[in-house]
This record gives sequence, C-alpha cells and structure tokens, in this order.
Amino acid sequence: MDIPFVVKDVTLSDPALAAEVLRIQLQAHQVEAQWLDYPALPVLWRDIDQVMVCTDRVIGAFEGETLRGVLVASKRQQGGWHIERTVVDPACFACGWGYRLLNHLLAGADEVSVDTAEVNQAAIALYHKAGFVLQQRWTVPDGLVLWRMLYCANRLQPVLHLEPSGWVREARQIPSPNCDAREHGQPELLVIHNISLPPYRYGSQAVEQLFTNSLNPDEDPFFASIHQLRVSAHFFIRRSGQLVQFVPVQSRAWHAGVSSWQGRERCNDFSIGVEMEGCDFEPFADAQYQMLLALIEELRLHLPLRAMTGHEDIAPGRKTDPGPFFDWARVRARIDLPA
Repeated sequence: MDIPFVVKDVTLSDPALAAEVLRIQLQAHQVEAQWLDYPALPVLWRDIDQVMVCTDRVIGAFEGETLRGVLVASKRQQGGWHIERTVVDPACFACGWGYRLLNHLLAGADEVSVDTAEVNQAAIALYHKAGFVLQQRWTVPDGLVLWRMLYCANRLQPVLHLEPSGWVREARQIPSPNCDAREHGQPELLVIHNISLPPYRYGSQAVEQLFTNSLNPDEDPFFASIHQLRVSAHFFIRRSGQLVQFVPVQSRAWHAGVSSWQGRERCNDFSIGVEMEGCDFEPFADAQYQMLLALIEELRLHLPLRAMTGHEDIAPGRKTDPGPFFDWARVRARIDLPA
C-alpha cells in the first residue's frame, strides 16, 4: 500500500531535519506576519541551534520523505498540552497538513489549549473544526486581539434513540436512493468503514453527495472517477462526532460490495454499514468513538447483532479500511461483539 503521508513525533537532534524545520518555520512566519499585518509576530526559533535544543514535543508531517509541517506543543502545568506553534510549508497551504498535525496531537489527549490572533480566521476555523472552543479573549498592548481556545475530550457518551421506522432520532437524516429491501431477516453483522472525499480531506459535503448520487465530477479530479458509483452506508460519523444516517436499518445499504463473512457472501444482505470520516493513515477523533459506541449500544437493543468487523476483513485484498489506526481495543472494551 502506498502511504501518502505520515504524521509522527520527531526529535530535532538531526541537523538536516532541524534545518528543514527552521526553513519552514521562518518562511511560514514571514507569510503569517504579512497576512496578519503584524510585523511584531515573534518567531519560535531564530537559528538552528535553538531548534536543536528544543525540549517541547514536536510533531512532523511528511509526504514521502519531505517535511510539510511541524506542530510544537509544551506540557501544561494543569495537564494536557499547549500548542506553541503550528507551521506548514507555504507551498502546501490549504492542503490539510495543519489538521493532520493537530489530529495527531489530539489523539488520546484530554485537554489542549492554543492562542491565536482573532484576525486569523483560517486558524480559528481549523480549531473549531477539531472541537476547540473560545476560553478567553484579550488585547495585547499594541492592539492585537488574541483568543485562547481549549479542546476538552468529551467523555460523555451521546444518547440515541432508534425509532420503529429504522431511523435514529438524533441523526441528521439524508435518505439515499442506493438501498433496497432485505430479503432474509434482520442484520446480524456490523461493518466499520472509513471514507474521506476528496481522499484524506475532511469536512466537505462530498460523502453525502456521493451517497445521494449528486457528486459533481468537476469539483475534484478524483470525483470524476467515482461519481457514477451507486453506493451508500447506513451511517456516517464525522470527525466532529456528528451522526448522519442515509438508510433505515431495516433496509439494505450498498456498502460492502463483493464480500464474505464466515462463509456467507453478500454481506450487504445481513449487515449494518458504518462509515467513519477518516483514512488508513491517521487516528480517528475521540468524538467519533463516543458516537460510535452510543450507536452500537442503541442498535443492539433493537437488532440481533452478533458480530462486528472491518471492511478489510470481509473484503481482504480489495479493501483496507478502517485501517490500522482504528482502535478496535477501545471499542471492544465496551462492546462485547466478536469479529
């Protein structure tokens, strides 16, 4: 499998890596200072010596062997992390690298804080998307307005209600035409998938459009290759934890394709399909797990589910999702369904 990107913790003792980090930081700083019209914006490091003695946590995002961005975070006295700086190579702005870095930091974190300028609406939108909220607003002596934003992992599981109609009351309901009647009984198997459209990008309406046959092939080169597919899933869980439902649970969604489970083919006939917004190469969000657990527990009250597995397990060699970053141990610790 080709790995399009890797996000990982790095150390800056290697001079070549430290030099590349410094280059990206200085170039990004120059662009940001001009963009904010704030020449007094401080740099994080001025020379390679400062980079190489950094003791904070440093996360790097790589495309192949090429560094695309860095996030630096310090430990907070009250626990958790404070983001000191997120920098992305200016040649790669608006390509999702900032979110990938942030997502890596948030995986498993209880609290994360960050300070950003009020005029930097792109950064504020990114943090809102990841679940941060405004905690404090103040003005520095030279007039720049700053926001302190805080992320707190939501440990409160949502409460869901499956109606007799087969729709979950709390879900955003978008009926898909890509379904039909089940021919044999009720669903027994839950299948977990991942999806992102365009690939490795989150937050658009493209998944909803694909599942309702309204995807515009001209909006992205990848869409031209898939817009004629007739597919769906019962549920889609966004990075924010929002639950979207396309097909009532009594009906057969077209999510599994050519598939087999325990010697039984055509898994669509006897399964529920749940799409997690994500990909094979980075962790899923805490809010997604909270919603997934709530959904499975509610479904089990009404359906004879007896197993839970991944798309990769019912279509090996053809599919790889939900991928190695899906935390099966976390889910199975709460849900006693075998594979």
